[in-house]
Amino acid sequence: MTHRWKSVSCGCPPPTIDDNISDLQRLLRGIKKGCFDCVEPTYDHPQLLQGLPFALRESNWEVTVILLRGKRSEEPDRIIAVEPGDTTGQLYGLAVDIGTTTVGGLLMDLNSGKVLAESTAYNAQIAYGEDVISRMIYSQRPGGLKTLQEKVVYTINQIIEKVCREMIISPSDISYIMAAGNTVMSHLLLGIDPKYLREAPYVPTCSQFPLTRAADLGVLAHPSVRLFLYPSVASYVGGDIVSGVHACQMHKSPKVTLFIDIGTNGEIVVGNEDWMMCTACSAGPAFEGGGIQCGMRASSGAIENFHISPDTFEPMIITIGRTKPRGICGSGLISIVSELLEAGVIDQQGKFNRKISHHRIREGVSGYEYVLVWEKDTLVGHDIIITEVDIDNLNRAKGAMYAGYQTLLEAVGLTFDDLDRVILAGNFGAYIDLERAICIGLLPDVDRDKFYYIGNASLLGAQISLDDHKRFRERSMVSQLITNMELAENIEFMNHYMAALFLPHTDMSLFPSVQDKLPKGD
Repeated sequence: MTHRWKSVSCGCPPPTIDDNISDLQRLLRGIKKGCFDCVEPTYDHPQLLQGLPFALRESNWEVTVILLRGKRSEEPDRIIAVEPGDTTGQLYGLAVDIGTTTVGGLLMDLNSGKVLAESTAYNAQIAYGEDVISRMIYSQRPGGLKTLQEKVVYTINQIIEKVCREMIISPSDISYIMAAGNTVMSHLLLGIDPKYLREAPYVPTCSQFPLTRAADLGVLAHPSVRLFLYPSVASYVGGDIVSGVHACQMHKSPKVTLFIDIGTNGEIVVGNEDWMMCTACSAGPAFEGGGIQCGMRASSGAIENFHISPDTFEPMIITIGRTKPRGICGSGLISIVSELLEAGVIDQQGKFNRKISHHRIREGVSGYEYVLVWEKDTLVGHDIIITEVDIDNLNRAKGAMYAGYQTLLEAVGLTFDDLDRVILAGNFGAYIDLERAICIGLLPDVDRDKFYYIGNASLLGAQISLDDHKRFRERSMVSQLITNMELAENIEFMNHYMAALFLPHTDMSLFPSVQDKLPKGD
C-alpha cells in the first residue's frame, strides 16, 4: 500500500556557534537528508513551532516527523507533527462512519494496515430527532446548530477514548482521521447550516468538504491532526454512499449493480463503470426499531429472530445476547411480519385475520395486536406485542425503499432482470434475512446468488482511504461519476410507492417466489 502519511525518523546535529541556523531550518535539513522520497516539506500551523524546540532538545535532536503527502506528486509534503525520539513504529489512523443513528470507528496501524480496535456509539444527536429532517428543523432553533455539532463531536470522542483505552495509547497519538457521513451529518459536524438542504431545489452548501483540523471542531486529537470527509453527491446522497461505492469498486466494474443502504434515510445507487445514478428516500426509523410500540435498537434483549407455528400460532423467539426480551429491533420486525404473513395470521394489507381465534391475537388500545412475549417472560414488565400500526409503519418504510429501486431503474431504462448484482450495505443490511426481506417486499425477488453483503461500506471506504494513498485520491472522482435524481416531487415514485403499500406488493408478478408461499385465497 502507498500511504497518505509518512513517519520519518530524523537525526539533526545540535546547533553550534558556527552552525546556528533556526530549529525549523535544522529540522528541514534533517528531513531532506533522511527521507529520499520526500518533496520539500512545508508547514502551516503555529502549534508546530510552539513545541518544536522542546521536542528537539528533549530527545537529544533525534525526532520523528509525521508528513502528509501532497495531493499530487509535485506538491510539497506537509509537516503535521514532530515527536521526540523514534516513534515511526507508532503511526495510527482513525476511520469514522458518522451515521444518523450510530457512529462507528476503527483504529488502524498505518504501518501495517492492521485494524487494532473498533467501537460504535449511538449518535448523541438522537435526543434532538431520530432522522435528518427533524435534526435540520432543530438546527434552526437558537443555539440548535451548535448543540448538534457538539453532540456528534461528543460521540466521536467517545469512540476515540474507547479505542485508545483498548490499545493503551493517547488520542494525541492518532495522526489521521478519515470520516464519511451523509450530507446532513457532514454539514452538522462542520457547523454548516443545513437550512437549504431541506428546501427545494435541495442544495447543499458544499459537496467537497474542506480539510479541517480535528481539534478545531473539539475532536480529541493532536492540534495538527487533519480530519478528511468523503464528498457528497446531493442533499440526501452523502459521503457515506460515495464511500460505500468506492469500497466495493462499483465504479470499476462492468457489472450492472444495484447498491442499497437501508436505514432511516435509504440511499440507492445503480450503474457500473460507465455510469452511475443515485437517489434517496426517507424510509423512517422503523428499520432501527423507531415508530414501533415495542421497538428498540439492536442491542441486548432485542428480538432479532422469530418463528411461528402454522398449526398452533405459538411463537419461538431469539434475542440478541440470548437474554430475556426487552423489545423488537429492525431485523426482528422483518422476521415477525414475514412469519405472520406466511402463516396467514395477517393478510397482505397487514391486517390481522379476524377469523383466527387465539389467545395471542387480541384487540388492544391501538387496534389488533399479537402478543410475542407475555409480561412474566420479559425484562420490561409488560407484554411485548406487535400491532397493526407497527406493521403499517414497516409497510410504509419498505414501500418507500422498493419504490425507490423501481423509479431509479425505470429512469435509466432497466428492470430488476437487468441487474448483475445487488449489494446490501450498512450495519442493518448485514443482519437482514434475505428470504424474509423479499417476502415482505423490502428487496426485489431476483436470483439469490446476485445478492452480496458488504456490511458497513461507509466505514470500509474510510478505512481503505486511510490505508491506501492511491485509493484515497479516487474519492472525489467517484462522487463526480454519480448523477443524482430527486424523488421528492417525482410522480412515478409516488405511484410506485402506493403500489408497494402491500405485502409484498400489489403486483404479485414481481414476487413469484413469495406468491407460492402465501396461503391460498389471500
